[in-house]
Amino acid sequence: MIVVIANKLKDVIEKSELTQLEHKIANGVFSSSDCVRTLEKMNFDYLILDVTAIKNCYEISAWKEFKNFFDPTRTLILLEETKSQSNYSFLSMLITMGYYNFAKTAEDLFQLMKTPNTYEMVSKYQQMAMAMKDKKENAAIKIGDYERGIAEKQDMMQDYMKRYQEGEFDEAKIPKSFGYQIKVGLLVLPFLTILSTMIFYLLESWLGQVIKLDSNLGKNLFQDYYGIGLNPITLLGLFIALLLFAFYYTHLTSEIKRRQMTNGKFIILPFAIYTFLFIGEYHLLGSFEKLYDYLLILPNGKNPYINLDLYGFARMCAMVAIILFYFKILVSNSKVLKFEKDLSQNLTFLEKLWGVIETLLLGLPILYHFAHMKMAGTYVDQIFSKIYQEPMLMKALAAIELLLMVIILIFTKFKKEKKYKVLREEDL
Repeated sequence: MIVVIANKLKDVIEKSELTQLEHKIANGVFSSSDCVRTLEKMNFDYLILDVTAIKNCYEISAWKEFKNFFDPTRTLILLEETKSQSNYSFLSMLITMGYYNFAKTAEDLFQLMKTPNTYEMVSKYQQMAMAMKDKKENAAIKIGDYERGIAEKQDMMQDYMKRYQEGEFDEAKIPKSFGYQIKVGLLVLPFLTILSTMIFYLLESWLGQVIKLDSNLGKNLFQDYYGIGLNPITLLGLFIALLLFAFYYTHLTSEIKRRQMTNGKFIILPFAIYTFLFIGEYHLLGSFEKLYDYLLILPNGKNPYINLDLYGFARMCAMVAIILFYFKILVSNSKVLKFEKDLSQNLTFLEKLWGVIETLLLGLPILYHFAHMKMAGTYVDQIFSKIYQEPMLMKALAAIELLLMVIILIFTKFKKEKKYKVLREEDL
C-alpha cells in the first residue's frame, strides 16, 4: 500500500497511474510530528510526500522525524515545478538525510518505485549546491568590500569639503597661456625652422663635396626639377624638418591639454606670429634673407649644387610645420567623440578671418608651384603665376595678416578670464 500526503500537488497524483495502486491520501498542510503520530498506526510500503504539504519543509528537523520513523529509500518526494522548491541547497539537504528519490512528476515517482536512485545518481546536486554557496560567499565578500570602499570615499569627501570650507585649500587656478603662446610663436617654432634649414644646408653642402656634379647620381640628386628648387635632397631636408616638428608637437599637445585649452584655440596666436615671420615678412620686408646669407658656413660659389636658397627652404619648412599641426588636429578630432564644449574655446570672428588669410598665404604659393610643375605653359599656370607673382596682392595679404596678428595679440592680452560660480549646497 502507498500513503500519500498531498496539498497543492494533489492533482498531479490523482491524474497519474499511482491511483491505480492501493493507496490512501491525506490532503492539507501538516507538521512532520503530526504525520508520524498518524502513520505509526498504519502498515504501508511507500510514503509519497508533497513538499507543499509539509510545514517547515526547508528545515532539516522536519526530515529527521520522517527518517527516524520510516526508511528514506522507500520515501518518494514530489517537488513543485518552481526553482524555489527544487533549488540545489534544498536537494543537497535531502540527499544528506538519505532521501535520494525525488521528482517533479508522478510518472517519475512511479519509475522510482521500480528503480530507486542511488547516491551516485544524485550527488551532482550536492556539488552544484557547494558551487552556488561559494559564489554567494564570494559575491558577499565583493559587495562588502565595495560598500566599505564607498563609505571610505564618502568620509574622505566630507572631510575634504569640511577642510575646503574652513579655507585649508587654495582655489585651483587655470595656468596662464599668453606668455607661453608668445614663446612658442616667437622663439620655439622659429628656432626649429632655422635648425631644420641649417641641417638641410649642411647635408646639401656635404653631399656637394662628395658627389660629382656630372655623375648620374649627382644629376638625379641635385637637379632642379620644374625650376622651383625641388629635388630629392630638398625632400629629404623637408622630411627631417617634419620629424623635428612632429616630435615637438607631441610635447606641445600635452602642454596645451595641461593649460585646459583646445589645440585649435591655443595655436592661433603662435601661428599668427610664426606665419608673419616666415611667410608674410618675405613679401613685405625680405630682411630675413640677410640672416640666412650670414648663416652660410660655405659660400654658395663653392657649392654649385645648392640651387634652392636657404630663405626659400625656410618658407617651405614653415608651410610643412603649419600643415602638419592642423593635420594632427584633424586626425585627433576624427577619433575623439566631443560631448562637451566650452564656449570660451570658440574662435572669434577675427581669428576665423586670420585663418582665411593664412590659408591664402600658404595656399597660393603651393598652387603656383603645383601648376608650374604639372601644367607648365598652360592657361592655368599663367593665371596662378600672375596671381602669385603680383607683388601687391601678396603684400596686401601679408599686411592684413600683420594687422590681424597685432589685434589678436592685444585682444588676447587684455581678455578677461571667464568666471565660474561655485554652487553651494542650498543652491543645488
